Amino acid sequence: MRTSEELYHQVRWDPRFDPARFTLGLLQRGAAPKRIPLPAFVPGGDIPWHRVLFVEADGELVWDRATGVDIIDRTAAGRVRDPRLLRAPFFTARTRYAWDASGDGAWRAAPEGDTRAPKPSRVRLLTWNTLWDRYDAPRIATARRRPLLLADLAVADADVIALQEVEPELLGMLLAEPWVRAGYTVAADPRGRDVAESGLLVLSRLPVREAGVHVLGPHKAVVAVTVDTAGGPLVVAATHLTSDHTERGEDRRAAELVRISEGLSGIEAADVALLGDFNDGRSGAEGPAAALGLRDVWTEVHGVGDGTPTFDPVANPLAAVGSLSGRAGRLDRILLHSAAVRVTHAALRGDSPAADGLFVSDHYGVEATLDFEPSADGDEVGEGYGHAVLDVRATARTAVAWLAPQDEAVEAVRRAHDPQAERWPAHVNLLFGFVPESSFEEALPLLAEVAARSAAFTARLEGVYGFGPTLWLDPAAAGDAPWQELRRTLAARFPGCRGRAEGFTPHLTLGHSPDPRRAEREFAARLGGARSARVASLAVLSRRGDGPMQVRATVELGTGKVTWAPEPPRARTGRPGGGESAGGGGSGAGSGSGSGSGSGSGSGSIKAGAWAEANAEALAARISAALPEGVVHVAGSRRMGCALPDADLDLVVALPGTVALAEVRARVASALPEAERLREVTGARVPGLRLRAAGLDVDLVVVATGPVPPGRAVALRSRLGEAAAVALSAVSDADAVRAFVGPEHAAFARLAREVKAWARSRGLDSAPFGGLPGLAWSVLAAHTVRSAPGLSPGPLLRTFFATWAAWDWRTPVGLAPANGPTAGAGGEEAVTVLTPSAPVRSCTTQVGPGTADLLTRELFAAWEALEESPTAELPLAPAPAHRRHAAWAVVTVTGSRPGDFEDDLGRTRGRLRALLGALAETGLVDVHAWPRPFERTPTLARYAIGLGHTPPDPSTLAAITAPWSATLPGTEVAWADCGSVPDLS
Repeated sequence: MRTSEELYHQVRWDPRFDPARFTLGLLQRGAAPKRIPLPAFVPGGDIPWHRVLFVEADGELVWDRATGVDIIDRTAAGRVRDPRLLRAPFFTARTRYAWDASGDGAWRAAPEGDTRAPKPSRVRLLTWNTLWDRYDAPRIATARRRPLLLADLAVADADVIALQEVEPELLGMLLAEPWVRAGYTVAADPRGRDVAESGLLVLSRLPVREAGVHVLGPHKAVVAVTVDTAGGPLVVAATHLTSDHTERGEDRRAAELVRISEGLSGIEAADVALLGDFNDGRSGAEGPAAALGLRDVWTEVHGVGDGTPTFDPVANPLAAVGSLSGRAGRLDRILLHSAAVRVTHAALRGDSPAADGLFVSDHYGVEATLDFEPSADGDEVGEGYGHAVLDVRATARTAVAWLAPQDEAVEAVRRAHDPQAERWPAHVNLLFGFVPESSFEEALPLLAEVAARSAAFTARLEGVYGFGPTLWLDPAAAGDAPWQELRRTLAARFPGCRGRAEGFTPHLTLGHSPDPRRAEREFAARLGGARSARVASLAVLSRRGDGPMQVRATVELGTGKVTWAPEPPRARTGRPGGGESAGGGGSGAGSGSGSGSGSGSGSGSIKAGAWAEANAEALAARISAALPEGVVHVAGSRRMGCALPDADLDLVVALPGTVALAEVRARVASALPEAERLREVTGARVPGLRLRAAGLDVDLVVVATGPVPPGRAVALRSRLGEAAAVALSAVSDADAVRAFVGPEHAAFARLAREVKAWARSRGLDSAPFGGLPGLAWSVLAAHTVRSAPGLSPGPLLRTFFATWAAWDWRTPVGLAPANGPTAGAGGEEAVTVLTPSAPVRSCTTQVGPGTADLLTRELFAAWEALEESPTAELPLAPAPAHRRHAAWAVVTVTGSRPGDFEDDLGRTRGRLRALLGALAETGLVDVHAWPRPFERTPTLARYAIGLGHTPPDPSTLAAITAPWSATLPGTEVAWADCGSVPDLS
């Protein structure tokens, strides 16, 4: 029987379950159990887990503490009947409420939406910032305004209403209105708790399939509902972005838009509307619609030149009260993602005062009517109207093309005459350039919509022609109409990628010649007669760094099916003599092991692991012999028995008395004459050495034990001061993990290797770069093994990702108490994983909120991948970093000699956390430092730090990073666009 906490998180995060259909029964002293909707329960709040007595789904008892009932996996109760669109982890399910007139009447959890109900072909949306009473109360006549608002809403006849700045008192007035009770479902707790937190309220008179909320920050959120229309499900989301009354309001809005964009991109619905107060009056490329890649319904109806304000301090005295600048602006908008929906009406509400001159609010409402019926001529993708576009400037690093089938005659001509033959496959470009790779996830749905409406066709390739010295094979010998139509519809979706004005000529480049007329005859003779090929799919290509054009995704014509290509496999090494330190070169023993390119389950990995382990033992023995008066301990993952083949060898040597590091270095150098890059590490809390020998990177931490015998130093480490105790705890931490897993060590070792290999592939495995160290991954693996003893490797791996994908990272994770993660609320850290032995401390202080969000997304994606089938394997392809970051901060470290370079590199890596902190302080929430260099020589290393979808410009980045790099000789930071950085592995 699982715990109530485990069941809660399974219901919350498992996409098979609908949280809104679950009820918790809570213990009440001296009274019958109290039933509350599961989404209303707050983990870590006032109600502890032990007060959850039972859980019901659709009225059926599925879990009961007293009787041991636990049947959630064996019943259909609580299951999602229609696939949820507002999915975790972005959205948290919220209970819908409807008026129940029985008895004395009450607002109760709404029943399941009736999918058989008529689905309207026209839907009217309304958004309105109602002006709460929180500020300037004596000047805004709230008591007189609210009845005006209620009256206007009643006659608006809107199907879905999104309100901002709603307070509990206004909510109570709305819920008492007969017209609301008669027909509307409310996506908020009727008691007012939800609106008190965000001020957002969504009401719908269409049946609501589901409701959800995503918290953007204090008092900021996105509240969404899914309703049915004639065109299919429509997601209506409401938000209210930060205003300029808040310090750095513009930066916060930009960050909020990024979060919203990420959330909306995960909604698998053709139609999504985002309503609210965006606190941004800009339009065009700088406005919120462009930032989100959405249609602005006002602009579609009234034209791009119409700037009718929704907030006007000149005309509306209420707006003048709260205005900082006195400028009018169109702050309130209805934005739309849809290929087929037409906007037939858009207007303001409340833009005229009552007889006494009082306006309803400082903002005007915005209403719009969406028409889901096809237009009269049946063309749903007419040029410039009625479909979503992505107006992003093109780059020559990307393209949308048809790839010709393999043809040896064509390839022979290309190899002989086309310098780009190794950098491009044989192709016909439809769009070149295309949007940057960082916009591919926005672009692919639009490409899919076009492809779904474009039938596959057969092309005849015949005839060689020239553009000056460039020779090409004609793919439109049977007529260019299908090519031109495909190109036209694609260009309509991507106006920034239309290319040259002189028109489009489909062509397959064969090569170049100084005598094109002779080459035309020669090439035609070599190619022979006509050849036919089916044009059934399009490829989306990009070039990274100096690499070739590679396929990143394909889209099928006729179906619109999108298939993402896997990322290129990890390169084995990028530097002379071996690979980058697997654990990111931690700053001492216990900093964490690295992860190899495999999980250690294959025969090749087993042999490599055995070879590395033998080398590690031999190196430790030789270093121990060189320091006979001390005790050399193996630490980290090799001591735990879960190291990957190319993991660091972490050693801690305890030496009596005081330590002369130069002498230790000399003795180690004498014992290991073949060692490379031997250097002293003096900037850490405890001095040490770094070197490479026998194919392994070695970290040797040197601890002076004073009067304490070296053999007793680990046990008596608390007497040696904090720094020495922390260094020596790398030994006791490993021992504590092994003791914790006990007889399950073999299962633990396999799981830990698999998880670390996965973390490495996703760039989450290095503490200096803001990730989780190997010790943290080992602690998580140990807990999984102990919580599910006896599981075979596949189910155990799925259990790992299911557990930690749903974990509330505000709760610290540690090995004490032995029965589960440490209870109690966490501190201010985004992720807290505690070391297993004294001095107990967090080993994840470096993980910021952005990385914590990325961690959750990656864990959840891996869980979903493993759940697809019982035989699914853990994906170990590198993360698609270029799809996540529009620009990079490239950190370059150089040195005049290899020794100087290693010193500079060590200092820079040790200070990377400060750089990540400086970037985070400017509002960059999705920064991700890739732990391994993309370029490495004996005197140079380049690292890429992803700056997210809304990066700073070069001058802003320089201002942020200059103070940091000024203190690091040989180190500089430069801005680079998305495609300038090569593959990361």
